[in-house]
Amino acid sequence: MSTFSQESLAMRRNLAYACRILAANGQNDTVYGHVTYREAGADTFWMKPAAMGLEEVTAETLIHVDLDGNVVAGELPRHVEFPIHSEIFRSRPEITCVVHTHPIYSIAFSATGQPLRAISHEGAQFTPPDVPRFTQTTDLITTRELGEAVAATLGGASACYLLNHGIAVAGRTIEEAVVSAINLERASHVQLLASATGHSLSWTPDEEIAAKREKIFTAPRFKHVWDYYCRCVGSL
Repeated sequence: MSTFSQESLAMRRNLAYACRILAANGQNDTVYGHVTYREAGADTFWMKPAAMGLEEVTAETLIHVDLDGNVVAGELPRHVEFPIHSEIFRSRPEITCVVHTHPIYSIAFSATGQPLRAISHEGAQFTPPDVPRFTQTTDLITTRELGEAVAATLGGASACYLLNHGIAVAGRTIEEAVVSAINLERASHVQLLASATGHSLSWTPDEEIAAKREKIFTAPRFKHVWDYYCRCVGSL
């Protein structure tokens, strides 16, 4: 791999942590799923390679990819679904990290057609409004046109469901994107459990959701939770 700055090395270590944290929280799917990071103003991004699981990634195994999918550094193969990342990056200049995984509860929940409700604290991060659903295809997102459609579905939101497929989550930082992906899966899981009881559901009213967001879902809180997850994962 080419020589990069110490700052870049630290970022790549954080991206490797992101992959392992997601795996440790149930978002691994053999070698599938991917996380990317774009440095400010760059037309390239770092990406988990296609040949290994999230839990296996190190800073040294990441690959460097341009927005057209060309690998500019790294020895391992690129995921074919890079357009999810490249097109979100093109459409959202403030976004630095994108997560695409196949978490089982999010897949199951989005297939029900229910709107996500703030049944849990985690649900309050995303709704209202409802989490958008990408329904154009359940196939892999392998073209720029499909990537653009995913980015359009996401819009200005932090997450969207890909029907019968997985999730796409965007963050202004690695910490925000990773913690948000975990929160979306937890919110989906809780609502599935509550719905399975057959009883009517209750959820947090809108005015309390706003208060929760100010207390729980802020950059410092995302960093605190991220640091906890890093401690749980341990040394790379």
